[in-house]
Amino acid sequence: MPAGYGGGLAINHYITPEGYALERFLDDCAEAGATGVGLTERALAEMPLERLGQALEERSLRVTSVNSAGFFLWDDPQKALRQQEINAALIHAAAVLGADALVTITGGLHDYAEARPGDLKRVRSRVEQDLAPLIDAAVARDVRLGLEPMHPIRIPNKSTLNTLAQTERQLAHHPGLGFVLDMFHSWWDPDLEEVLERSVSRLRLVQLTGVAQPRGDVLLPVRCPLGEGLVDLPALLATLRSVGYRGHFEFELFAPDLRGATVAEAIRRAVAEFGAAWEG
Repeated sequence: MPAGYGGGLAINHYITPEGYALERFLDDCAEAGATGVGLTERALAEMPLERLGQALEERSLRVTSVNSAGFFLWDDPQKALRQQEINAALIHAAAVLGADALVTITGGLHDYAEARPGDLKRVRSRVEQDLAPLIDAAVARDVRLGLEPMHPIRIPNKSTLNTLAQTERQLAHHPGLGFVLDMFHSWWDPDLEEVLERSVSRLRLVQLTGVAQPRGDVLLPVRCPLGEGLVDLPALLATLRSVGYRGHFEFELFAPDLRGATVAEAIRRAVAEFGAAWEG
């Protein structure tokens, strides 16, 4: 690996189904040669942070991401308060574990009891306002926020931040903010290369996945192994090298996307395919 590069591939915990023990997942990652992990709320709830830190150290695994803070758009006061508590806990976990990025997602229109005409424009303004205190809280703990844009299809249920151009505008308004590039959501973005050239210094993490083209009655793309689908992984890695990215790479596949493979098999395949693409 080139000098300055963080090394290898991390694996996001989202790959595990409910009931899959966290320590088993960590063993799978270490045995496959992964160098880090992305941790979810479910993972963090499974064991105390001190014990988790020891388990990671024993396996020489770093924490590339904690997932996910933000979700600023609840109009229910109790849900909004609960979200603030979750965000504070995630900041604490990211600080204790030395995470490379605390992934931050804006929330979707479904967080309103009833979306009305014009709400999309209003909530996008609200996100910018609500980002500031979260950034301040993270900076106070030396935690690096990474704002993640998501495909426009996720506007109703997950995110009103959808393009890299939007993301750059948020970066301009908030000096303490970085961003996360999830290729499932941004592989199609026409501004991808230009944004990377301009804003690579603010890029906290690259999340990798294959993107499978819709087939049959399935209307939406789905995640798939790195060696399949629409994303030109060697070309992407070459672009990232050329613009000076020296951060970490994390494989993000969800348990329903395993398609019959075991967690351990999927992790081994991802590590191998990433290594081949990097060397290629």
